[in-house]
Amino acid sequence: MNHFRPLLIASIVGLGGIVSAYQWLIHNPSHTAVSTVFTADQSSGSVLNDPLSTPEKPSTSNIEKPRFIAPNITFDTYQSSFGPLPKSLQGTQIPAAFEVDENGHLIVTASVKSVIEYFLSTIGEEPLETILARIEEFFHQQLDEPASHQAVAVLNQFIDYKKTLAEMEKNLAEDVSLSGKSSDYLTMFQYRREARMNNLSPEVYDAFFADEDKEDSYTASLIEIQKNNALTQEEKNAQAIAMEQLLPPQEQQARQAERTRENLNQTIQTARQSGASEQEIFQMRSEIYGYEAAERFAAADAKKAEWNTRFEDYRNQRSNIISNEGLSEEDKAREIQAIQSGLFNPREQRRLITLDRMADRHRINTTNTTNTEL
Repeated sequence: MNHFRPLLIASIVGLGGIVSAYQWLIHNPSHTAVSTVFTADQSSGSVLNDPLSTPEKPSTSNIEKPRFIAPNITFDTYQSSFGPLPKSLQGTQIPAAFEVDENGHLIVTASVKSVIEYFLSTIGEEPLETILARIEEFFHQQLDEPASHQAVAVLNQFIDYKKTLAEMEKNLAEDVSLSGKSSDYLTMFQYRREARMNNLSPEVYDAFFADEDKEDSYTASLIEIQKNNALTQEEKNAQAIAMEQLLPPQEQQARQAERTRENLNQTIQTARQSGASEQEIFQMRSEIYGYEAAERFAAADAKKAEWNTRFEDYRNQRSNIISNEGLSEEDKAREIQAIQSGLFNPREQRRLITLDRMADRHRINTTNTTNTEL
């Protein structure tokens, strides 16, 4: 994966955003929407039910599909009582793609978070109070009740989470400073997840952060496994594979596919070194990827082999020309150009300068290594 996320996740945007947003929130505790009851749903997100109503459960035999609301609003077409968006957003589009159920209740998806973070990205360009007011205004513009009311409630949960995370990271930084020890990835992950789960409803947490935390939990586990000197490398590898169960299903499938590909490539490399025929290689690939994919691999292999043959022929002729002391430098360059034109098309010829440089460097390194060994 991807890739370690920054150990200190900036609340809002960057450390400066954390401090300014945190100070504003501390002095404005009244910025809280009405409490909201969340009811789990099996659709692509989670339905927020209005806290003042108790809707009946829909009949499983006649469940309507969610309604999508995806306004096409850009920096230029955005209209607000608070004026134009800050200039840093120029050329962008608001990433809004809301979903509501048949009763008009908001279905919490990652798009709600994208909208919130889109506006929050301008921290430092205008006051946080203005940014939050913009977000609430946008929800009310694009969503009818009760969805707009519920979207504002999600916003308040998100801001409460950011406020808590800023305070926790501040305390952790002080502890680290006093102890003289550096904070580790696992500790930061646990702090962040605790702040999320304590301040967000299960539905909001699942839509916003569940997959991200699964990947972070996997990364933290890998770090702990690698640090365990009591394990052999084989045991570490086995445990690392077992830890993939922490990842979202699609990520598990991607890692399994990558591992299968790496194992097959290693098997094919060993088989080729042992003299395996192209038909045997084809059979290996066919068993893993199927007949059609194996054919595509075979065609790619044939194309690569044909290129290698031409390039090797060119390199041999080029070497003979360069070592011919009877030719002037101009004659050498002319003959090399003639060989290039005869063996390669114009697109391939443009690659030769780089390929020749790489091949020459490899030849020099190989020669130096051989001389050193002798």
